[in-house]
Amino acid sequence: MRYTINLATRIYLDHRLLNRVALCLIAVLLILLALNITRISSNRGEMSRLNVETAAIQSRLGAKPNGISEAEFNRQKSHIRFYNEIIARKNINWLNLLGLFEAVTPEGIALSALSPGKDTKEWKLEGRARSFKVVQQYLEKLEASGNFANVLLLSHQNITAGESVRGVQFAISCMVVN
Repeated sequence: MRYTINLATRIYLDHRLLNRVALCLIAVLLILLALNITRISSNRGEMSRLNVETAAIQSRLGAKPNGISEAEFNRQKSHIRFYNEIIARKNINWLNLLGLFEAVTPEGIALSALSPGKDTKEWKLEGRARSFKVVQQYLEKLEASGNFANVLLLSHQNITAGESVRGVQFAISCMVVN
């Protein structure tokens, strides 16, 4: 038996095989590139088609249908606006909001009405207090709290119910920041 020993220290690579593998990888990448380009162009075409359809549907929604009078159409639109406002007001977290008002209301203040304005963040508070000093403290607590802004005293008047019972009736407007 005859043994052959390779005493070469250099590593030999099969360059033909490496070139073939590189060409195959480049071909696969070019095919993937072509597929992506066609997919992007078809998506853009689909988006433009959908934009045209959306514009057509929106124009039909804004127009009055045939056979309905203008007065009836306007009445129906006002009903829709009214119900949309109700739905928007139902999204208010009432417990959290009442908790904010309760946290800043000091002893000696009795709120009789909390009414939201046209903007859901605008509120009008009506109530009674033992004295005007307590109303001042309430205004200061509302302003010092980070939850309220634009605190305004709208009105106040002294009230008497007999000889020993006196107080102040007030109205305040404010904006809820949270």
